[in-house]
Amino acid sequence: MNFLITYHELIINFIKRDLEQRYVGSLLGVYWSFINPIITLIVYFIVFGYFLMMRLPNSDSIWDFFLYFAAGFLPWAAFQSTLLRVSSAIIDNKNYVKKVPFPSEIFPLYVTLAESVNLLIGILIYFIFFLILKGIPGFMILLLPGILIIQIIFTLGFSFLLSAGTVFFRDIPQIVGSIFQIWFWITPIVYVIDIVPEEIRWLLYYNPMYYLLEFYRDSLFYNVIPDLFTIGIFIVLAGIFYWSSLWVFISVKRGFSELL
Repeated sequence: MNFLITYHELIINFIKRDLEQRYVGSLLGVYWSFINPIITLIVYFIVFGYFLMMRLPNSDSIWDFFLYFAAGFLPWAAFQSTLLRVSSAIIDNKNYVKKVPFPSEIFPLYVTLAESVNLLIGILIYFIFFLILKGIPGFMILLLPGILIIQIIFTLGFSFLLSAGTVFFRDIPQIVGSIFQIWFWITPIVYVIDIVPEEIRWLLYYNPMYYLLEFYRDSLFYNVIPDLFTIGIFIVLAGIFYWSSLWVFISVKRGFSELL
């Protein structure tokens, strides 16, 4: 991970370029970073909150459901967007990979960090809604930086594997997109786990995103400390996954230039 220190300025420049190019030429520019998540939240809220009348247990408030939903949807959206984009990170930057002598690990890294910036913007929007609907958030929001770091490490594990794999198997981005269509619905984002029949509820406990989203909801919505044992296990497994994926990436990257 020495490349993080050696190339930190280059990584920052890639992140800036990524954020700028996303909205270059548009009338509202960077303001779309705020507009897009608001529109998405409102659409889902109308469908599930008003039309389908989803509510939390022991609460008839539609706004409680909205805050619960948003606290899980925002990190999920960042995770999904990262993996959909990072799958082609090496291919999209093939000119750099083939000609410029710096670690190709930078490409999945900067995409992951750029999407994390968008997540921070989404969380800022969440705070505004929370202030309007509930008042000042509790002290558990101080856990957010740590939870965000956990998500980045966990996501990077996928990022290194998918970006490297796509060089050898170009169908991976399409496969990832299809998987996310299923993964979204088997993750308690627009519903609470209590409504899932007990006979199949245990399956959700094997979904790592269930735990990650619960960490966010505990901090943002419920204002409670996440289960320390669960978060400890998640950190250990995310760390193992990250280092294993990085090792695989480094092992196969020598063959990138021949295939690009």
